[in-house]
Amino acid sequence: MRIADYARLWRLARARKRSREDYRAFQRFQASRLAKYLESRGARIRGARLLDLGSGFGGYAAEFASRGARVVGLDLVQPGGLERDGILPVRGSALEVPLRDSAFDLVFCASLIEHVADPGRLLAEIARVLRPAGYAYVSFPPYWSPVGGHEFSPFHYFGERLALRLARGRGDPPEWIHRVQEATDEPRSFAELYRGWGLQRMTIRRMRRLVAASDLDALDVSTRYLPASFVRWPLIGEVLTWHAQFLLRRPPRPAPPRSPTARGGSSARTKAR
Repeated sequence: MRIADYARLWRLARARKRSREDYRAFQRFQASRLAKYLESRGARIRGARLLDLGSGFGGYAAEFASRGARVVGLDLVQPGGLERDGILPVRGSALEVPLRDSAFDLVFCASLIEHVADPGRLLAEIARVLRPAGYAYVSFPPYWSPVGGHEFSPFHYFGERLALRLARGRGDPPEWIHRVQEATDEPRSFAELYRGWGLQRMTIRRMRRLVAASDLDALDVSTRYLPASFVRWPLIGEVLTWHAQFLLRRPPRPAPPRSPTARGGSSARTKAR
């Protein structure tokens, strides 16, 4: 990105909690930059069947729809009004996606995997709904990064129990977010931050292992928006990577083996008669 883009991203990030419109503007600007990244790696946006897992307030989904994608937004809570942006909202869990197999060309999943208790199952659902050779974008702030504790940052470095005490009453979500996402007033653990989902310890190392055990191939592992990336550095990369992005792909369906009779042709036709 250009310097002006980083400056705009910073302004939008600071203003994002003022209103739903501000949050969507923050998401849409990011999606506009991520669309270019995806297309540079071979993932098509225009005309693609795209699933936004954990679509939230719909900013990412709205931007992708404006670029010609046919977008389905899935989340546990649907804030309403997404249809106006050309998004089909679906209420459901990302661990049990209520959609058919091989239905999508691209699955977009930003800042969700660190909130689910079974990330391996999430990747399995992504692979299931992707068509063969389809792409998936999965990103998250690594737990040990300065922002990895989310609302509890930077106190998460001191352990969960102390972080809960130190962060109490600080940075509570605004009323408009609280109302839509049903925030828990005084969570007893990171996992209870919001009803139905919370904060899990997702690291780059753990994500690599999960991907290796999944039905997805990793095409790129890098740091979102930055030309220099420490994501491949053991240990220190967990701290220096503010937001890790994994570009994944479901392997193409292998061609069926050709039988000896099919190669010759005559025997196959004789049997067909």
